[in-house]
Amino acid sequence: MAMTKKMIVIACMLCLGAFLPLADAKDFAIKDYIFTWYVANEGDSKMEIQKSPEGLAVILKSMGGPLATMSVPPSQAKMIGEVLKKTDDYYREQEKSDDLKSSKTIPSGNYKITFSSKQGSNFVVEIAESKIFGSAVLWSKDAALKLGKYLIKAEALAAFADKRIRP
Repeated sequence: MAMTKKMIVIACMLCLGAFLPLADAKDFAIKDYIFTWYVANEGDSKMEIQKSPEGLAVILKSMGGPLATMSVPPSQAKMIGEVLKKTDDYYREQEKSDDLKSSKTIPSGNYKITFSSKQGSNFVVEIAESKIFGSAVLWSKDAALKLGKYLIKAEALAAFADKRIRP
């Protein structure tokens, strides 16, 4: 009796195996994809590395949805990071200012970074495209300093993602 049960179980497993479709990795091709690596965030401010069939991009985000999202080439992101590492200097300069509104704009490739405050408080860093109508992100001083460190490494981070992700 025990032998019969074993035979039935083995027969059932063989039947199930026969009906399973055989799939091989070469049968599949990934043609359309977006891989997103969430590199760093500070509150609502974020930096991501994105790989798609079109290439690699550094995605910068802040509160505000699609208008507050920018896609930046890794080489340009590194240049933005170099400017952001001086955020503390611009903050101290504006903190000492008696002006009602202080603002300093630094060009960086196809982008411009504006450091602004109202009588030394409400300090904001705006990263925007140089063209008239484009996206922009608004970051706090802390977000600019933290994410700026990662932006400086953007080319290396993008190269790492490109090497590791092979669809």
